[in-house]
Amino acid sequence: MDGEIRFVGPKAGRGHRIGAEEIATPASARMLMKQGRRVLIIHADRDKLDSVVNGTDGFFPKLAERALRDGIQTRVVRAESKVAAMMSAPGLRNVHITMGDAPRYVPDALHVALGPVSGFWYLDEVGVKANSSIRFNQFAPERIEKEPAEYFFNGVTGWMLSHNVSPIRQPARVDGGLDRARATIFCQEIERHTHRAHFLTTEEMIRTVAEHERERLIYLKPHPAQSKPMRRDIIAVAQDYPNVMVTDASVHDLAAAADIVVTQNSGAGFEALMQKKTVVTCAKSDYWQATLTARTATELREAMDYGRAGMKGFPYEKFLYWFLHRHLLEVAKDNFADRAWERIADKVFL
Repeated sequence: MDGEIRFVGPKAGRGHRIGAEEIATPASARMLMKQGRRVLIIHADRDKLDSVVNGTDGFFPKLAERALRDGIQTRVVRAESKVAAMMSAPGLRNVHITMGDAPRYVPDALHVALGPVSGFWYLDEVGVKANSSIRFNQFAPERIEKEPAEYFFNGVTGWMLSHNVSPIRQPARVDGGLDRARATIFCQEIERHTHRAHFLTTEEMIRTVAEHERERLIYLKPHPAQSKPMRRDIIAVAQDYPNVMVTDASVHDLAAAADIVVTQNSGAGFEALMQKKTVVTCAKSDYWQATLTARTATELREAMDYGRAGMKGFPYEKFLYWFLHRHLLEVAKDNFADRAWERIADKVFL
């Protein structure tokens, strides 16, 4: 035993040892360090730690089981804590998995987070979401076979849309759909991030769309986790435009109803690609290859006018296959743990 630990997974408390145990104190860290074994260390923020410890996410119990097949135990530490620093000493040769959006490249670490579509996860050397290495990759549809891409696309989108599945729980879908709209704007909290990623602020994005299209309906959806101050600001801006409707409807209904989807780099924008919608991103994004990027208000207006024509014929099936199947990991697949471990082993020379 290594001190203060807790078991992970649905069999916790019944002697099931495969999982991530928390290293909660410096004393327990020192005890583990004395054993001289290479350990897989998961770094989790306070709000993520319990999900890892309880094994409720599906990702880490499978990863821990695969690691144990190679004789490597898995532990979890609170990110940025004294214990995390102790377990990160280079001489220990530990392998590190960082949860959340804290990008950096180091020789012994990878980054993990839930992807923009439920069931798919990032496991990336650089970062996750807009900071993932996918942002630096070029999408080459001519190198992707049409049949497997279409099969994958139809399977994923059919399930997600018909069952109203999204990484964040959505309101029930509306029978018959929402009224048609010129655009749907998906908001987020991007301006509060430590490092800037957006080209246009939320207010600039809303006002540009609303002033360019004053006659037709525009939907405006705050993020489900939007802070109260930010939500008040969004509503205040929307009140200047009679045709802008603030709504918490399902992202799938809102995308379906709109001619065009506008966001900074929200995962809801990626989800709109499942309906082959023209999406305009107003921030750095790892799915920019399938969107129109607006760095200025002028470019956003041009995208509103000409975006649908410009994206006509885009191979959405191949893009989702390229992004989700090739770059992310699907937890439900039998080969998930082996694919994840292959990336880790390649990174740290296991």
